[in-house]
Amino acid sequence: MMKKVNNAKIKQYTTYKLEGEIKTIYFPENILELKELINKLKSNNTRYKILGNGSNLIISSSYDGVLIKLSKFDKLDIVNNIVRVGSGYNLSKLALKCAENNLSGLEFTFGIPATVGGAIYQNAGAYGFDMASVFKEALVLDEFGDIFTLSKDEMEFGYRDSILKHKDYICLEVTFELKMCLYDEIMLKMKNNFNLRKEKQPLDYPSAGSVFRNPLNLSAGRLIEEASLKGYKVGDAMVSLKHANFIVNLGCANAENVIKLIKIIQDKVKDETGILLELEQEILK
Repeated sequence: MMKKVNNAKIKQYTTYKLEGEIKTIYFPENILELKELINKLKSNNTRYKILGNGSNLIISSSYDGVLIKLSKFDKLDIVNNIVRVGSGYNLSKLALKCAENNLSGLEFTFGIPATVGGAIYQNAGAYGFDMASVFKEALVLDEFGDIFTLSKDEMEFGYRDSILKHKDYICLEVTFELKMCLYDEIMLKMKNNFNLRKEKQPLDYPSAGSVFRNPLNLSAGRLIEEASLKGYKVGDAMVSLKHANFIVNLGCANAENVIKLIKIIQDKVKDETGILLELEQEILK
């Protein structure tokens, strides 16, 4: 029988660690179980969302659906410079495994608290690189239960965007094409990237990464800081004192605190600059 958790604590499944509960989280073991589960949910008109590591997600208390976590989709196969990996595989763990095989290209992902599928969905990036830069193809499941492969062009990657955000597709497996490199060089890049992350980001509090997309040729963090919003709080949700494009959870914040704070930031920055900051995180409500 498929594992499921009822009345699951949201804080255990998202990096914001917000208060609240989700009705049910399902953990399918394979594609057949996933297809059967989705058919059942659709027949009952039950809303659902695929959950990665919850590192870019705000789950509102008003959300009445269920979550599906693909943590069992974690097969890894490396042949020469081609890496085929399940969507539930941890992204930082994958970067380390590739380094052990002298494969370069995923150094920028080390420290990003995401699964492979979530990173592809978001086209996660850092230090001038993104998932599209090493992507070869993905195996996906569509709303009709059909399974097929999408090429890089068919993924329609953009800035923190992919076709997965706009179609009812579920990423099952991803293939990357990497480059051979010396292990020590790869590890040095990852170490440097991680040190930069620690230096610039508020890793001492729960968060979900950058809250807003950077406007063209501008920094969202700088705009928020210039609006004198660093340290502004709604409940236990606070604009980080270290990096203004992060909202951190001081301990007991809930989704409504974060959502309210997001609106306050958008309104004040728009009033002062005329720029409406576009949300990078996803609100499930």
